[in-house]
Amino acid sequence: MLLLLMAGAAAVAATAPTAAMAAVSSDRGGPITRSEVIGRAQYWMDQHPPYNQQGSAPDAGGDFRYRTDCSGYVSMAWHLNASPNTQGLPGYSHEIARDELRPGDILNSFYDHTLIFHKWEDDHGGFSYYSFGGGSSGVEPPGHFRTNINNATIDGHPNGDYKALRYDNIVEESATRPHPYAPGRVTSGRSADGRLEAFAAGTDGVYHSWQTAVNGAWSQWRFEGGPRNAQLSVAANADGRLEVFALSDTTFDHMWQTGVNGGWSTWANFGGGGHRLATGNNADGRIEVFASNTNGVFHRWQTAPSGNWANWEGTGGGPATSRLALETAPDGRLEVFALSDTTFQHLYQTGVNGGWSAWENFGGGGHDLTVNHNTDGRLEVFASNAGGVFHRWQTSLSAWSGWEGVSGPVNSELASDRSVDGRVEVFAINGSTAAHIWQTDPNAPYAAWETFGGGGTEITAGHNADGRIEVFATSSAGVYHRWQTGFSAWSEWGWVGTSAGPGIA
Repeated sequence: MLLLLMAGAAAVAATAPTAAMAAVSSDRGGPITRSEVIGRAQYWMDQHPPYNQQGSAPDAGGDFRYRTDCSGYVSMAWHLNASPNTQGLPGYSHEIARDELRPGDILNSFYDHTLIFHKWEDDHGGFSYYSFGGGSSGVEPPGHFRTNINNATIDGHPNGDYKALRYDNIVEESATRPHPYAPGRVTSGRSADGRLEAFAAGTDGVYHSWQTAVNGAWSQWRFEGGPRNAQLSVAANADGRLEVFALSDTTFDHMWQTGVNGGWSTWANFGGGGHRLATGNNADGRIEVFASNTNGVFHRWQTAPSGNWANWEGTGGGPATSRLALETAPDGRLEVFALSDTTFQHLYQTGVNGGWSAWENFGGGGHDLTVNHNTDGRLEVFASNAGGVFHRWQTSLSAWSGWEGVSGPVNSELASDRSVDGRVEVFAINGSTAAHIWQTDPNAPYAAWETFGGGGTEITAGHNADGRIEVFATSSAGVYHRWQTGFSAWSEWGWVGTSAGPGIA
């Protein structure tokens, strides 16, 4: 997926990400996600404070000042409630093997220097990192660099002096409040124990396959019954139980896990028929479901976390027979995007767990859409039409850019997910080709499209408990998947389990 880099004798400057802001969602001294650590590291790189061991500078939230040197940089990125030196950082972390390094971990030389690991760049030990005060001068400003884990020196200091450390309060992205899973004829979600579960719509009902171990192999497909030729969506209840929603042109049904990581209920009716659906979670954990039909967009929500359901209500309009997508704003408010053949609109919660705005125009009509969020929390929306793929993103948390083309397969089905370091990756498939693009760094522009496979009918993406993206695609022959074998390489396409599953035309 990423360009392979030659391992040089010394670190070289990497292409800098372009962050608009740094994510500020952790409490000082508390748990923090890997993507927020990287976002905070990028913030000081953008602010460019001068190196001064007696000086200090504020973090993105402005609630604390950290010493402007290498260990102060780590302390700021980890959002510590202190600014220890390199000898003090082991008191906030534990040692790991070097091959376990992941975004937000550090390499720490006890007496001399420390740096923030970003990501592996190739299969030969190349990696990128953030550093302050390294290099030949020892007073370099915050920067983003590349080197090789096998080099004699790393950032100007002997390789053998470094130990790999992991912050004790680091939180894997999968443990944070879940963002909505993408709906479609094939969809997936993670059980509370981290295993992915996939669902696919057949002409005779819904099929189901699941990982038999976390990050592991897949079961055979099991026929679950339910609506035929349905649109599917998965959401997690506040207690961790997954719930599956299936909408056909004649009925809307749902089923749910009867226990955390457990078996499944029978299908129960959830409403009448419709066109498309999407599900998400309120900040308090209550599931909210949206569906479109020929009269517009409607919604229904849990009245208590993991509890009963309100009746269906209209949303005040919305495009008829539209494709739907949900995303979660940084403060927990849900936002809904609705794309029909002729118009694109959106609406959003006016308060956390609260009511909804009126529908607003978001663009012209199109074929399909996907929405995701940047490391700094800003939402980014992609849509396809006969001209290719276009995107629009928040320039702040209350304003949007204009539409911008990124080329790509025309009239394609779209999906997106995020690498463990927070980079958005977009997947597109039409009848003749599959392709993908990815951010070159968190919050950054995108690389050129790269072929990802042959043509098909549907595509969706999720990620394993260890952060590796897994992509599912369908054709009339069945359901295929492809997954990251590391953070810079992909498997070949293969069946889910050892069988084709339902063909989806």
